Amino acid sequence: MRLEGTIAHPSRAECEYSVVIAITNEQGEKIARHVVGVGALSAGERHKFTFSVDVVPARPPGKR
Repeated sequence: MRLEGTIAHPSRAECEYSVVIAITNEQGEKIARHVVGVGALSAGERHKFTFSVDVVPARPPGKR
């Protein structure tokens, strides 16, 4: 899975943002939640974000 997006700050004052990743199971129970980044945007500034999830086969125990 790969997602891309851009945020833009239309106001004249600086603002702050945080990037939060949350993972839930099929029942909707939260498994994990992490703040992975914080930052600031100046007036008229844009930031582009790319998120990806890679799925790979699990290694058998003892083969690391």
